[in-house]
Amino acid sequence: MTDSSTSRPEAASRPEAASRPGPTSAPSAPSTIAGAGLPAAPLTALDTAPVEARSLPDSPTTAAAVRSAGLRLRDLWLPAVTLDESALRHNLDRFARWCADQGADLAPHAKTTMSPHLWSAQLDRGAWGLTAATTAQARTMRSFGAPRVLIANEVVEEGQLAWIADALADPDFHVLCLVDSAAGVRIMESALADAARPLPVLLELGVAGRRTGVRDLDDALDLARLVAASPALTLAGVEAFEGVFPQRRDDDSPARVRAWLDRLLDFARRADTEGLFAGADEVIVTAGGSSYPDLVADALSSPPELSLPVRRIIRSGCYLTHDDLFMERASPLRSAVADDPLRPALSCHARVLSRPEPGRALLGVGKRDVSFDIDLPVPRALLRGDRRIPLDGAASVVELNDHHGFLDFTATGDAAPVVGDIVELGLSHPCTVFDKWPLIPVLDTEGRVVDAVRTLF
Repeated sequence: MTDSSTSRPEAASRPEAASRPGPTSAPSAPSTIAGAGLPAAPLTALDTAPVEARSLPDSPTTAAAVRSAGLRLRDLWLPAVTLDESALRHNLDRFARWCADQGADLAPHAKTTMSPHLWSAQLDRGAWGLTAATTAQARTMRSFGAPRVLIANEVVEEGQLAWIADALADPDFHVLCLVDSAAGVRIMESALADAARPLPVLLELGVAGRRTGVRDLDDALDLARLVAASPALTLAGVEAFEGVFPQRRDDDSPARVRAWLDRLLDFARRADTEGLFAGADEVIVTAGGSSYPDLVADALSSPPELSLPVRRIIRSGCYLTHDDLFMERASPLRSAVADDPLRPALSCHARVLSRPEPGRALLGVGKRDVSFDIDLPVPRALLRGDRRIPLDGAASVVELNDHHGFLDFTATGDAAPVVGDIVELGLSHPCTVFDKWPLIPVLDTEGRVVDAVRTLF
């Protein structure tokens, strides 16, 4: 495989980078969280590539310099999103064990973080491969040495299919994608006619009124026959995403998910009966976002006897950091029901800038910094000097502007926020947090910066 890692980080080649002071010279301190899941060379190149980092006291800087600088939370420029080292390691280990207990492989949805350091940590714990939402993401994953990537989409862009054709010539890299239409199959066949080997594809089943995927099983079998007859494609299995259902546990959504997931094994059985997987070595059956992986594991726990081995793959991504709200409501490993739950590993720290009215404070954090698509941040505590004052529901973020957060509070006395305090915020939906921060410090339990991870959105 061509190693493009040395040209990967863009910041160093930008014209303006040459005219600015670079980061303080520091030894290349590798990430201790990353482990050995990806090759060291591209990670080292990423670690030493300068990047603008608005929460760091020196910018541009590098991940290696941040790890070596001896920084603490109090040194960061606020607002700052940080990762909790202990919670992150716990979640990595906990979900890997959970998948093993279910007898399922894990191909985490790596678009959640777009962080090679965190992909490496996931692969180091036995992940089968990585899931990408787009071909561009898959290209980045390949450039860092990921051995196997599932593109969870039908690919019909000519340039992207040319990239896939090139990837199919690489014996050390395995790429798969989805199909959900005859038109898509024809486009792929034309673009991949001269590829070194057939592209393995999974037939996508969908939900009426929602996202992509074939709605009807008979239509799905017709499409599977078309794929099986194609010299450019191999039918490798079936895929679905149950996260298009409402992701909550307090209504009939779980029952609807269970009923719908039965379609995957039904399709696999019928397709195998017709010999449609003849070009594959195994049959992949995959689903599983972060809200219902338990329902997927249950649905796939007793696959039918097929002519080929069945590989069951779960594709959760948000488990890595969990969160305080969205995932804490929906995950099977949430604190309300699990003996050893996942823990929130993402936080944002923001300064109290103003107290313009009784019961209201303005924070220096907004939509440019934290997620707001599902929930607003939840205030956990005030940090005042060396003290941490829990808020215990006595404050709430009620609105976000681009760079201001409206904090309403009922707390009185010492627990009432004052200008200059730091508010520790829990977040919701990690997918829309990571994309805002190209470099994220990792803190230990004493508030020391012990690692740093890059993101590549």
